[in-house]
Amino acid sequence: MKSNVRISKLSLAIILVLCFGALGLFVSYWFSRQAEIKELAKQETLLRGELDQLSVWGKWTVDYVKINKALAHLSKNRLTEEQREMLTEQIWQISRSYATDPLLILSVVAQESHGNPNARGRMQSGAYSGALGLMQIKLETAKKMGAHFGLHIETEEDLLKPEINVTVGTAYLIRLISKYGNWKDALIAYNLGHSAVDRMLESGKPLPTKYYEHVISKYRKLTGIDFLETSSP
Repeated sequence: MKSNVRISKLSLAIILVLCFGALGLFVSYWFSRQAEIKELAKQETLLRGELDQLSVWGKWTVDYVKINKALAHLSKNRLTEEQREMLTEQIWQISRSYATDPLLILSVVAQESHGNPNARGRMQSGAYSGALGLMQIKLETAKKMGAHFGLHIETEEDLLKPEINVTVGTAYLIRLISKYGNWKDALIAYNLGHSAVDRMLESGKPLPTKYYEHVISKYRKLTGIDFLETSSP
C-alpha cells in the first residue's frame, strides 16, 4: 500500500518563510554578537592603555619620592625645604625627559660633594681645583653648558646655587652619556675629562674604573630598600 504525502504550495511557502526568517534572525544575532565582541575588544584595549598609563604615573610618583628622600639623606639639612623641593622637581623632570635613572644622577652628587651645595673641590696638593657645588662643576664648563639653557652664569656664586649647579651638571653628564653610549665611560669622563678619556680610548689604554665603582657603590646604597623605607624627608 503506497502512501503519498503531498505538501501544498502554501505549506511549502510557509516553511520556506520560517526557515529564511530563522536564518535571518541567526545572521542578525551573529552580527550583533560580533559588534559586541569588537566593542568589548575596543574597551579592553582602552583599559590596557589606561592601566599602562597608571603604571607609568605610579613609577613617576615613586621616582619623585625616591629623589626627595635621597636629597634629604645626602644634604643633611644643608638644603632648605624649598631648595630640596626645587631640586626634586628638576631631577624628576630631567630623568623623565632623558629616560635616565634619577638615583644615578644623585649618586654622582653623593660622590662629588656628599650633598654639600657649598663644596669646593681640591686637588691632591690641597689647592682649589675650581670645581664647585653639588656636582662639582667648573665655571668654564658651566658657562658653556648654561648657554644652551639660557642660563647666564658669570660668577662662582651663580654656580653655587643648587638649582643651577644640578641643571648644568646633569646636562653635562647626559651629554657625555650621549657621546660614549654608556654610563661607565661617561662617568669616567665626568671625573677625568672627556679629552683624557678620548686619548685613552684612541691609544687602547684601559680606563681607570675606581671613580665609576665608587659611584655605583653610592647608587646601590641609594636604591637600598631599607633606606627608601626608613629615611624621612
